[in-house]
Amino acid sequence: MLPGERLAGGLTCSQVLEDLSAYLDDELEGSRRAQIEAHVSDCQNCASFGAGFANMLGEVRARLATPEPVPDDIAARLRTALLSEDLPG
Repeated sequence: MLPGERLAGGLTCSQVLEDLSAYLDDELEGSRRAQIEAHVSDCQNCASFGAGFANMLGEVRARLATPEPVPDDIAARLRTALLSEDLPG
């Protein structure tokens, strides 16, 4: 184990970090999910890091879901370029 790492819920902090993204994406099976939850409930460092990571991931997903609009002048140039090309089909 690395210095400062804890063993809780049958997992080390490193093992929790390896599966954190899959956990947040709800991609883990029940037993592994339960181990991570047990570890986080007993390890304040992982609980704090996990919460911050989940918030950041939520913000990134929200920004990707609602992209900034393309300025009108750029949209017009793109339309013109697309209409002037010989497209297959």
